Amino acid sequence: MRRSHLIILLIAAATIACLVPPGVTSRSENELLFTVWGMPFEDNLFRDGYARDFEKQNPGVAVNYETYPDVTKKYLVWHLRGFGADVMRLPITDYHAMVSIGALEPLDQFIEDPEFGLTAEEQADFMPSLWQALEIDGERYAIPSDNAQYGLYYNKTIFDRYNAKHPEDRIPYPDASWTWEDLRSAADRLTVRDEHGETIQYGVDFDLWAWPFMAFLTQAGGELWDEDQTTTLINSPRGLETLQFIVDLLPHAGPLRSADLKDSATGPDKFFVTGQTAILLDGSWRAPSLELTNPDLDFAIAPLPHHRERAVVSGSVLWAISVHSRNKELAWKMVKFITNFEQSLRYWDALRVAPPSRLSVVRDEAFRSTRGIIDERGTVRSPAMPRERWEDRGQWLLYATTPDPATGRMPGFVPVTPYQKDLEEKIKTMLGRAVSPHRQESLSELLDATATDVHRVIDRDRLARGAPAAVR
Repeated sequence: MRRSHLIILLIAAATIACLVPPGVTSRSENELLFTVWGMPFEDNLFRDGYARDFEKQNPGVAVNYETYPDVTKKYLVWHLRGFGADVMRLPITDYHAMVSIGALEPLDQFIEDPEFGLTAEEQADFMPSLWQALEIDGERYAIPSDNAQYGLYYNKTIFDRYNAKHPEDRIPYPDASWTWEDLRSAADRLTVRDEHGETIQYGVDFDLWAWPFMAFLTQAGGELWDEDQTTTLINSPRGLETLQFIVDLLPHAGPLRSADLKDSATGPDKFFVTGQTAILLDGSWRAPSLELTNPDLDFAIAPLPHHRERAVVSGSVLWAISVHSRNKELAWKMVKFITNFEQSLRYWDALRVAPPSRLSVVRDEAFRSTRGIIDERGTVRSPAMPRERWEDRGQWLLYATTPDPATGRMPGFVPVTPYQKDLEEKIKTMLGRAVSPHRQESLSELLDATATDVHRVIDRDRLARGAPAAVR
């Protein structure tokens, strides 16, 4: 989200009623405003767990808990009014934008504090690429909470059925050894059409959004940005190879659509959960919802296939402190509390939407099973993962943070740059045009046009801030 866009959003949002939550203007030195977004059942963790336990550990402290569906807009409006939450849950996609308008408190003064900060060992415990990505001009303004990952879901029943019918042409279950060619071949063989040529079983499916393109581009050896992060490099030979690979998968896929419609009744995950799709590319957050929707679905998850490189695109949720916080030291104490080993493990144990960002948690034996959430009525809100399901449902998550023996690099990467959100929006539009049956331009022309659009956005923003257009 660029600065000019933020200004427009701030002006529009200023008309929203109830801009400031109860108590935000009258907090005492022992009160904290703790803000999040999420599903109602997540209150069991954030409010009843984090907030209440922090109060118990700090007698006299009161944590006022607020949850909003569009929390970033709230943050922007409050910042405009000179207010802010003490402890803020923040999507990493909004991180650079919030820093650029001065809404977040720099945290290095707390991180490096010899008494209350994070030791060198604790800092090194966060996923390295994620920890490094949060540094802006020598400062960090947030602490990572989790590391959501993109993976390969597969229907074991469909694989077993195919192998029983084709013993001479078996398809092994996907694993870390799979390549692009393995995925392409499996998608072809697992696609089933009726006598009229209509597809009745999809070989592969996925939402049309930026993550699959970014993952495959990195696997192809391509890059999203130049060193200055003002020129996108997607319109390269590697970018063309990536876009062609995605288009080549289409004959084996369901009715691909924009990620804007991913929660509709006909999204790719809906076909997978009903047993109509063999392979689904989706995020780590999808597993619990699949289990809730169809407990009998026999599926497993594998790491993404690789090409020239092993790469797993991932994202993150962050914890930050408003620059307007009146209790910054206390807020830091709570941020440190909810990102420590025990609370990070608790996050995974309750929600299982994304592994915590701390390597020690992911590598701990306790990470291999979860209890989930059952509400006061006995309704399962977040399903448990018993130890016997670890190999099928959880083990794949170790791949992103396990160094590649050949290169020593961890496959997991988090795309975080000043104009990342703009780029991802343009990529999503590009993919929609690439798969359109009415497309007239070549894929190469489409890549060039998309890069040009991104550069226009960047240069327009730079000029609005008094900076010259980027030299390309």
